[in-house]
Amino acid sequence: MIKVSVVLSSEGVIGELVAEGHAAMTRKGTDIVCAAFTILLRTFARTVEAAPGVAWAVQGDDPDRFHLAVSGVGPETAAQYRGWCEFLLRGFEDLKGDAPRAIRIEYGSFSGRLFHGS
Repeated sequence: MIKVSVVLSSEGVIGELVAEGHAAMTRKGTDIVCAAFTILLRTFARTVEAAPGVAWAVQGDDPDRFHLAVSGVGPETAAQYRGWCEFLLRGFEDLKGDAPRAIRIEYGSFSGRLFHGS
């Protein structure tokens, strides 16, 4: 099972995200649920990485565990970041709906300040 822990800010955007596991629908390397999940997560991470005004870090070096922490989003990127978060979480929820035994998503609350100047 893919386990996702999402920590949302008071603005409803991702402050922290941890993903680990395997969907186990078929053998590793051929699983369409894992492939879809990986594409969503990788594209989100690469988009955040390239965005100006987003303070972020990928924590740890375990290839089977992804841990992204976003500590700040500048006002010039805030609206875009909100859209990226909505896109990613909608994709995860849709995958979970299609394969409920393959994905578990847990949500928590972010206690720090995410948006600068708000």
